[in-house]
Amino acid sequence: MNYDLDTKDGMDNAIAWTTQLFNNAKHGAKWFVPRSQMLVTIYPKYKAVEIYEGFMSDTDASIERVIKAMGWNVYHIKDAHL
Repeated sequence: MNYDLDTKDGMDNAIAWTTQLFNNAKHGAKWFVPRSQMLVTIYPKYKAVEIYEGFMSDTDASIERVIKAMGWNVYHIKDAHL
């Protein structure tokens, strides 16, 4: 399956995959992304996520790009020491 975010099909596929994940998440669920070592808290009621920074020097911009394309808000929690 194509997940190239620079193509319409790739972005559509990424949005569909992430939407399915978020639809199955309870309010306040945590999503740990091993590839980028990012922690994301999902708030379906508010169509918002918190991305915790501090695990790696940079967060994965592609994840934020997809979430914003879904029409959700993204908030960054800086220097998270969990």
